[in-house]
Amino acid sequence: MNVLLQILVGAVVGVLVGITGTGGAFVIPALIYVFRMDQLRAQGTALLISSFPIWFIAFIPYARSQHFDLRLALLIATGICVGSYFGASWAQHLSLPVLRRVLGAVLLLMGVRFLYQG
Repeated sequence: MNVLLQILVGAVVGVLVGITGTGGAFVIPALIYVFRMDQLRAQGTALLISSFPIWFIAFIPYARSQHFDLRLALLIATGICVGSYFGASWAQHLSLPVLRRVLGAVLLLMGVRFLYQG
């Protein structure tokens, strides 16, 4: 695939990450629909991407404006370390259609809640 297209998709995802403060919600669909990855490969690639310190760059403007809670971030990160391992292990045993439906349902439910709670 064209390297320029890959960088361009990354830049678009980066803008969305900076605006919304989330990553996987944009990275995984981009990997599936633009780069035609299956669900497990997209999730694994998204996790690999997030293991690089790239999200720190998006955090800088929030840090400068003091829009963060360090204590809560550390506590939630601790929980994510434990929960994500077990969730990722479980995902290896689910079918691709089930994984896609789970991701779609989570994104849809969160989106509906955001839309209606303004």
